[in-house]
Amino acid sequence: MKRTAALLSAAFAIAAIAAGSAGSATSKSSFAVLVAPTTTAASNGLTLQTEMAGSFNVATKTASGNGTYSLTAGSTVLETGTFTLDQRLVAFQFYGCGEVTMGGVRIPLPPDFCGGRVIFGVHATSSTGVQHDGLLEVNCQIHDPGGQAPPGTSEGVKVNARGINFNKHITGDNLFQMLP
Repeated sequence: MKRTAALLSAAFAIAAIAAGSAGSATSKSSFAVLVAPTTTAASNGLTLQTEMAGSFNVATKTASGNGTYSLTAGSTVLETGTFTLDQRLVAFQFYGCGEVTMGGVRIPLPPDFCGGRVIFGVHATSSTGVQHDGLLEVNCQIHDPGGQAPPGTSEGVKVNARGINFNKHITGDNLFQMLP
């Protein structure tokens, strides 16, 4: 819950800085994307913690941003590094804006707080200089008032890199904020 509060605080700060109104939410908009520290597991027992800030434009299928990662096996850190979105928006599924459901309770949010599923191409560089390319999926469960995120989806990040599929969400909160 602390992470959710921190994420919402950061989003409110961005909203205060961004001038203009949100306009109507469409799947062809531009969005800021914020990923709080998020942990995801692979079937082989490895876990990956990611954190990211960036933006994407659905109409032009472009993205920019960067983040950090840490790969662990149990409590042993195997690798740390940074990653950048490689300018490529692979896919976007829009869930809507303005509400999130937590524990069966609908919570109203600002109209420019949106949700969906987005997949980015990423380029990662480890602390030792080794470089990899992969795919990063961010899922945010915010939706239209009265609606819902698609069944079977969950808040979090999934990563497919170096033949390892980190696809089990453990912790983390995300936000898409529609840009003016």
